[in-house]
Amino acid sequence: MYNSVSRFSRSITLFHIRQILRIGIFCVFFYIIFRMIDLPVLKQAVGQVRLEIIALAIIVYFGNIAIRAHRLKRIFPVGGCIIRFTDAYTLTLVGVALNMIIPATLGDLARSYYGYKIYGFKEEMFSTMLADKMFALCSLFLLGGISGTVMGYYMLGTVSWLSAILTFIPMAWPKLVPWDWLNVGLHYFKKSLDAERLIHAFTLPVALKVEIMLISVGGWLCTCVYFYIICLAFPVTVSLWYVVAIMPILTIARLFPFTLNALGPMEVAVSYFFGLIGIPSTLAVVVSLTSNIISSVIPGSVGLLVLFILGRTSSKQQPLKRQQT
Repeated sequence: MYNSVSRFSRSITLFHIRQILRIGIFCVFFYIIFRMIDLPVLKQAVGQVRLEIIALAIIVYFGNIAIRAHRLKRIFPVGGCIIRFTDAYTLTLVGVALNMIIPATLGDLARSYYGYKIYGFKEEMFSTMLADKMFALCSLFLLGGISGTVMGYYMLGTVSWLSAILTFIPMAWPKLVPWDWLNVGLHYFKKSLDAERLIHAFTLPVALKVEIMLISVGGWLCTCVYFYIICLAFPVTVSLWYVVAIMPILTIARLFPFTLNALGPMEVAVSYFFGLIGIPSTLAVVVSLTSNIISSVIPGSVGLLVLFILGRTSSKQQPLKRQQT
């Protein structure tokens, strides 16, 4: 009894420490962002924003979500199921919503629980989401490596190429990855997964892997176009290829685990890279925050509505039966 109370007390203490640390780091980033902003420049930028371009950016981003949903649909049959595009789109929106409250974009993996509510097969669902995440990251880093090298940003290119190699290994040689290490982290949440099923999710036909990579590259190009359109809505001059080159580093910034939805690190990263080409930090912060709202808050709100509906209906219906491919 004493040991149980002691473990509970330690868990509560660790929870409080993490929350205090997260709040402290957020305050540091908030102070940094506040120091970056020039109020007269901010007022002028907001006054010059082109709302029709903002509307176009929203449309483009929901199209990007459709591409990501299609990638998930193409990966999913390997688990023995056929997922409907509407369900794949819904799960992608759920991932966006969860990323608003779970740091380091881990909401993309946490959405597997809601996929399990629809289709069942918990481990296959998580494995599929993990494979989807790895394909997305590998294609992004590959795109950034090519762009950075062509444009002469060799440091950016090198980081992107190295990251592309690291994320390519699980897809090319899944048996070389120590999947049991993942269970070490999941053990903290009293969860575990079958390593063989994780390997199976990455054991795809070569032709399908190439197709999924091409879909992922198309999705990231759409993301870069979206971010470029956001820049056009403000008095910001930046080339599309520069956006492609810096997007991998911006994505790494989004993986920072101590802030929600990369609020803070993303703005600092955008300010740094925009500053290299002479764009004021105030405009960089405004562009980054606007991008964050459109890519997270708007689709995330839809995803939260989906979560509410799933929560209401999950207790009333059974998971759908497995459909053979």
